[in-house]
Amino acid sequence: MTSDPTNRWNPLVYEERARFVREGGAPVLELLAAQPGERVLDLGCGPGKLTRALADAGARVLGVDSSEPMLAEARAAYPELEFARVRAEELPYSEEFDAIFSNATLHWVRRADNAAHGMYRALCPGGRLAAEFGGYQNVAAVRAAVSVGLRELGRSEGESAWNPWYFPRVGEYASVLESAGFLVRFANWFRRPSPMADTAEQSGIASWLSIFASDLCDSLTEAERPHFFAAVEAHARPALYRDGTWWIDYVRLRVEALKEP
Repeated sequence: MTSDPTNRWNPLVYEERARFVREGGAPVLELLAAQPGERVLDLGCGPGKLTRALADAGARVLGVDSSEPMLAEARAAYPELEFARVRAEELPYSEEFDAIFSNATLHWVRRADNAAHGMYRALCPGGRLAAEFGGYQNVAAVRAAVSVGLRELGRSEGESAWNPWYFPRVGEYASVLESAGFLVRFANWFRRPSPMADTAEQSGIASWLSIFASDLCDSLTEAERPHFFAAVEAHARPALYRDGTWWIDYVRLRVEALKEP
């Protein structure tokens, strides 16, 4: 979901077009295995559906996100649950949670060390973290196509000028967690191509960029957008388009870590 870089989120479009993000969180819920009565922090809760799943498991859960539109949707859908606007790298909690759950959020947090230290402080001794987010090489073909599209518009800036994400290697992120004090029990890097179907208005890859790279899309003029998306689609099609569907080249990093007693 959201944290360090800014992104314009539309919860209804997100839920309709990017449901695979929430569905991908199911194995992380299983990894966390929240127990009845546990106090759990859902870090990057978005519209709150996985927060509700944690509560259904019997946890006393707090959902936090930095996006007010996402939180408004979560509060409207689940008024019985607790939500707060908090940035992942500015967690204010100290030994308040038995577990932290996070799905599709930590790749938005450039200040990973700050987030790791905040998560460690937030956990009670013996507490655990289960998280999944974009890992090394995530959406590499999409990012390459975007760079081509920008060059064709005459924009020469490199990827670092527009890329809002943090996609670490396994060892890199394990080191981040260990430096904060965690004991890393499990870390897995794996590919999970995810479908984005075309709509009447735009291609699947254009839809994905409109949702997850809104700052970049908003920086384009009305005249630039058709040329940019045409170039992106042409470059990415051989790698990502098959059987009538765009398959975004997701690569995930799933981790489990402990705060030792």
